[in-house]
Amino acid sequence: MGRLVGLRSQSNAALGVLATLAATACWSSGGVLAKNADLPGIVIAFWRLVIVAIVFGLIALVLRKPITLLMLRRSLLGGLLFGINLAVWFEALRHATVGIATVTAALTPVLALLIGRAFLGERITALAVGCAVGAIFGVVLFVVPGFAASGTKPLGLGLAFAAIGIWVCYLFVTKKAREGVGTIEYLFCMAAVAALSLFPLLALSDHGVAPPTTGVGWLVALAIIPGCLGHGLLAWAQPHVPLSTSGILLQGEPVGAAIAGAIFLGEVIGPVQGLGLLVAFAALAILTRASAAPSDEPEVAPT
Repeated sequence: MGRLVGLRSQSNAALGVLATLAATACWSSGGVLAKNADLPGIVIAFWRLVIVAIVFGLIALVLRKPITLLMLRRSLLGGLLFGINLAVWFEALRHATVGIATVTAALTPVLALLIGRAFLGERITALAVGCAVGAIFGVVLFVVPGFAASGTKPLGLGLAFAAIGIWVCYLFVTKKAREGVGTIEYLFCMAAVAALSLFPLLALSDHGVAPPTTGVGWLVALAIIPGCLGHGLLAWAQPHVPLSTSGILLQGEPVGAAIAGAIFLGEVIGPVQGLGLLVAFAALAILTRASAAPSDEPEVAPT
């Protein structure tokens, strides 16, 4: 009996790894799908969120998972930041390549590390500092050689960095807001609140609130593949895969996005950029691994 349970646990762990890899692949497709939609960032973000809210709302209804007013109230600030983050991120993709925008966004753990130290008193080890420096070096290697050649504009890079800052704020705001809220309910509330928060901005935009008439297929795919399927796969995988393992696997998203941009959009990845991509991935993977478990590394004294 014990052997059977052990085999089942191993099987679930293997399936969990596969599901995490599949979620990473789903999220890696987001940049290419958004590029092909060829719509303003605010339009893509709003309608993507509407579709995701409808999907998870229906799932919650079928599974009889009640959505309470308390859940929606706790999602207000997080939903606002999530919606703005998506709008800024999708707008960045209009002015930068998928590779440059996504690899730049991979610096999120580095910024989170600094903010966690400054505002939450979290420990920063020597290993974490080394990984952060390595990740920054890798991103610089990737971005600088391809900046001019790719047609990326300073606005695109600036928006990508702005999206990083907003996303880190979202992570810290929702760190405790999600406690006691199920995954399906949380995803519905976040998408619904985010869509409502973007509606006034959409109404004031040149496009207006009318549903888009072009790029609809790409927009639906963007909502379903990264927005629903990616999150659903990861939600299933989380109980079966150690946090350190899933965190490392998810760091493959910028790598996958850059490769997808090269394959489907003809974006060029030179040898130096390829090296930078590998350096950034390795540094972030080590950082994720170290952050998921207690460390004996000496703490860096605050300056």
